[in-house]
Amino acid sequence: MDNQAKENAGDILKIDEALELLDRELKGKSDEINRLISEKYSNLKEIISGATHTGRETMEKTRQTLEEAVAKGEEKTKEIGMEIDRKVRANPWLAVSIAAVGGFLLCYILEAGKRSKSA
Repeated sequence: MDNQAKENAGDILKIDEALELLDRELKGKSDEINRLISEKYSNLKEIISGATHTGRETMEKTRQTLEEAVAKGEEKTKEIGMEIDRKVRANPWLAVSIAAVGGFLLCYILEAGKRSKSA
């Protein structure tokens, strides 16, 4: 059994040497892996940051465009209102006639709708 013990001790030394070799190799690779991960992470971070920045710019441009469209719409509505007011002041009886005819037609259409439903 002494021979067996010597073989086991030799195997243990070989295993220890192999583990030390693996440990040294892994430490070197670990540094390289950490470096690669940090590089890829920083690239990913830059891409995400750029996409977020681009999204904000797009949203800001869209908001500005909408604000401009609303302002133009308000301006156009005011112009149309002023034009109608000017025409009504220039010829008030025409405006009264148009309003009366419009009211008559609206009542006629509503009454016709009621008659067709009850029939």
